[in-house]
Amino acid sequence: MSIKKNVKYLLLLTCLMVFSKAYSQQVINNKVYKLGWDNDVFMMTDYYYSQGLSFHFYNPLLKHNPVNLILLKPKQYDKVIYGFMIDQRTYTPQDISSDVVQYSDRPYAGVLLLTSKSIAANTDKGWMFASELDIGVMGPASGAGHVQYRYHDLSNNQLPNGWVYQQYNWPVINYNFEASKELYSSNSFELYGKGKARVGTLHDDASVSMMLRVGKMESYMESLGLPLQSNSKNWQLYFSAEPSLSYVAYNGTLQGGWHRNPKIHYLEYSEMSPIVARVRTGVGLVYKSFGLSFDLFYNTKEFKTGTDHWYHSTRLFITF
Repeated sequence: MSIKKNVKYLLLLTCLMVFSKAYSQQVINNKVYKLGWDNDVFMMTDYYYSQGLSFHFYNPLLKHNPVNLILLKPKQYDKVIYGFMIDQRTYTPQDISSDVVQYSDRPYAGVLLLTSKSIAANTDKGWMFASELDIGVMGPASGAGHVQYRYHDLSNNQLPNGWVYQQYNWPVINYNFEASKELYSSNSFELYGKGKARVGTLHDDASVSMMLRVGKMESYMESLGLPLQSNSKNWQLYFSAEPSLSYVAYNGTLQGGWHRNPKIHYLEYSEMSPIVARVRTGVGLVYKSFGLSFDLFYNTKEFKTGTDHWYHSTRLFITF
């Protein structure tokens, strides 16, 4: 399916959602602020998805964001929270010391995104929807190359010398949707089935996963999957695991945008791995309004000449 057709389907989906019927709901009053750092430094590697920086916040005032009209929610949902996120993502080949194009490896790519998000749940039916609209850019305008080069320079690490060959500036608009179904829930154990799809100019893919959590924790459904301030638990400590399987139709960080620049390295779809597996394992610690989470991710190879990849994700948050 061509990218232009995908955009047409995205616009059609948007029109349908704008005219969908809204139901009564409770907007969560909690304010959540979250800082995120993704990297593979603890894995002693520095390639592929090598760094991510993010700031996420959720605030009841964001219910006035007009983008919320196109964010899908379950029928008769009774809880909802709205958020806004800024994310910068950095992708590199394995050998960042080389100053020539590495045609058998992943291209350099940087992404900067502004994301509007809603998380809504029908707690009686056990359904939760998370919907996002990404607006941003892939390419030099993302600033990812400059950030990585400066970080490596200050930390006396190998300088990344191939950013001159990164994916060119390309506008990003992506709609991302995830549905979670509660399969089992108790005070100390939860099991969810999930399905996710992304459509737009950066990613076109679909995935299924199973998530389990065990420990002392708030209900995933009641808290909308966020570390909301709790009146019943002063502290929480839980472990989670989530294996997933994805079908990839398009990945802009590998394949570039619609227009091809002959000086830039791209991967053709025939060179990619259409099926990608991922496993996430992690631990979360929350004390009253403060919390920390640490996750490890394992991805199978995204393209045929590539390798598997590990990276970690750390989140610090405050809620009130």
